[in-house]
Amino acid sequence: MKSAVSALRRLWQPRRPLFWLVVALNLLSSGMSSALLVLQPTGPMRGLLVMLALLNTLVGWWLLVRLWRETQY
Repeated sequence: MKSAVSALRRLWQPRRPLFWLVVALNLLSSGMSSALLVLQPTGPMRGLLVMLALLNTLVGWWLLVRLWRETQY
């Protein structure tokens, strides 16, 4: 259990701007996914939203990995 708590401490860092950027990107990705489900756009608009949501998710994961690696406990 100690390793799980240690892992969460490495990610939960509200004093670092990178942490809040990761949170914002994940919220934005969730919002875009919800918009795709609720609005059900067609054609190019659907493709654009899907690509933006995927890109946003990838950038969010990349920043999360950076936050994880830059923290030493």
